[in-house]
Amino acid sequence: MSRIRSVSTAVVAANFDWTIVRIEAESGAVGWGEAFFAPGLPEIIGEMGRLIEGDDATDVEVIGARLRAATSGAGSVGGIVHNALSAIDGALWDLNARELGVPLWRLLGGAFHRSVRVYADCHGGAGLMSLGPMLDIRPVPWLDASGQVADGTVGKSLFDIDAETEPVDLDLLAERARAAVDAGFDALKFDLDVPGLVPTKRGSRTLPPGAESLAHDMADAIAEGAGPGVELSFDLHWRYDMASAVRLAAAVEHQPIMWLEDPLPPENVSGLIALSQSTRVPLGGGENLIGHRSFEPVISAGALAVVTPDLGKVGGVSEARRIAASSADRGLSIAPHNIAGPIGTAFAAQVSATWPNFLALEYHAQDVPFFADLVDVPLIEHGQIAMTDRPGIGVEPVLEVVERWAKPGTTVFAR
Repeated sequence: MSRIRSVSTAVVAANFDWTIVRIEAESGAVGWGEAFFAPGLPEIIGEMGRLIEGDDATDVEVIGARLRAATSGAGSVGGIVHNALSAIDGALWDLNARELGVPLWRLLGGAFHRSVRVYADCHGGAGLMSLGPMLDIRPVPWLDASGQVADGTVGKSLFDIDAETEPVDLDLLAERARAAVDAGFDALKFDLDVPGLVPTKRGSRTLPPGAESLAHDMADAIAEGAGPGVELSFDLHWRYDMASAVRLAAAVEHQPIMWLEDPLPPENVSGLIALSQSTRVPLGGGENLIGHRSFEPVISAGALAVVTPDLGKVGGVSEARRIAASSADRGLSIAPHNIAGPIGTAFAAQVSATWPNFLALEYHAQDVPFFADLVDVPLIEHGQIAMTDRPGIGVEPVLEVVERWAKPGTTVFAR
């Protein structure tokens, strides 16, 4: 038995807030997890942590059930509490694997994949901006020496209609794709909801007239820059109505893409089914769904070809494994959405390696200069994450680097 001594957090201000969870056992062993960003997340994790101090760290499922019951009045069937639950669950799995001296992939039953394929998220071509917990565009020191954001308006939320202002540069798109391939990635994702393609009226989900021609040209420029043998996917961030999604799918279906991601709001299951039946483009989605029950309608209906849960908020390893198994039963691939730092990315890779229907894991931090420095060993090499025999998630955070890039006003693993 290994009882929980403390639960603490640190927040790194990267392209998103990387909220890292540290769970220490009375034995002195430590487990690490990471949560998908959310307003007030460290406080939620702190409340949960105080409740489970003294619990047996090996009772991962029991602790998860206890926390879901404790947060039942605060939305435990969905919402921000699942971000906190996911990080604590992940840290407990890491802790237990370390206590046993085995890698997490082995504790979970073995790896179908001895290395995990990683795809590079290239945003809209320009370097990634930094977003706060309300998707608010913010300046941070590592982005630009001037403290300004080159392709967005500071203080705007990303979904405000005038947040991103830089027009699409097709040459830059091709260059960005070429650079990612040169870095070793053979799978890329680009955003299609960029200036010229986003709705121009507040509250609207309608594509501007004739804008699909820009999407067509973007797909061609990216494919040309990437070159042969590189697979592409495109993200629409659930911005569009049905008619617009049909137009955008038609604009890119001439390219052999892996998937078109989140063309419609995730709750529009009937729309996703209809769209999947009207296009040759495989559809992907799921990052905004919580728990296996919310995935079941879209999986059972065949509305998605590629299922994309985010392990930083889906509700824990057991939920993710049920989603992966259900997808595999219906011949669907799984490609976890992942905007995490190296802790969350290492965890997602360990879990993904145990799924036979795994396709690729997202990497969203190409422009964060300290991503690799945040952990003690190289994580992504030549577009792959190797499954080694190092205990737990296979990496250790470098605390000096965490402290250097900690979000101002936050504590670093202090009780």
